[in-house]
Amino acid sequence: MDKSSDRIRVLIHSRNAGVDILRTLASLSGQSVGSRRLNIVIATPNPMAFETREAELLHAALDFGSVRTLDAGDMPPARAFNLAALCGDEQWLLPVRVGTRLAPRFIARCLERAEAMGAQAVHSAHTAGSPGCTPLTRIRPFTPERLSRCNPVGPAALVRREAWADLGGLRPGLRLYAWDFWLRLTMSGRVMVRAPELLAHARPRPNLPERQEGQAKALLVVATPGAFEPDVCRWALALLRGATWARPFANGFIPTGRDVRDMFAGLDTTLVRVWPGPIRTAC
Repeated sequence: MDKSSDRIRVLIHSRNAGVDILRTLASLSGQSVGSRRLNIVIATPNPMAFETREAELLHAALDFGSVRTLDAGDMPPARAFNLAALCGDEQWLLPVRVGTRLAPRFIARCLERAEAMGAQAVHSAHTAGSPGCTPLTRIRPFTPERLSRCNPVGPAALVRREAWADLGGLRPGLRLYAWDFWLRLTMSGRVMVRAPELLAHARPRPNLPERQEGQAKALLVVATPGAFEPDVCRWALALLRGATWARPFANGFIPTGRDVRDMFAGLDTTLVRVWPGPIRTAC
């Protein structure tokens, strides 16, 4: 079979038909693999906004293989992504955060890396910021082990449909559902790699309030305890119970076992041990 004809299902969750999704769709239409290979599925709580005559003309001009709109009213984004991934026979899924702009070579480069490395998921260097949500691009080489510390995966990543299905897709009960999915994927023995080129562009996500962010990380740990040291699991359970010693820790980071022991002893854990020297970088 000619691999150039393989289709890719693009999964987007968007609350409205504003400029953010237009920016994302325009960058997808310019992919070097050809826009006709892309089947776009937009999960939205406002499907009528994407079914106007103007929207139909726009989709026709962008020349995708197909564009579908799914009614995702009153459901969390993770469940909407799962709904968008259902059915179809595309080998690859591409969940994309709305507002993301992908360089023309993004998909082609990810497919090249997947074939060369035997990977089930591929992402690229990106501008979506560090775990602390600052727009930094100095990023350490990707290793799966780093996912137990932070989430360096960008706003778009190719993942094989088979791996998505085997893992049951995203878990809607978690706020950090994307981080959880990549963690479970690598824990299952599947290969995830990063293309080193800067090929994805997106604004940093806004910071959650400290308490909410800490609880979200703790729930992530509790959902996949085998990925973390026993002391980290202890921290997560203590934080969810409201223990005063268990603090949320640095934004975007899960504490190490050493951090937890320092925290329990009342020591300062505000400095994150991710890079030698005073510069805080993306992990």
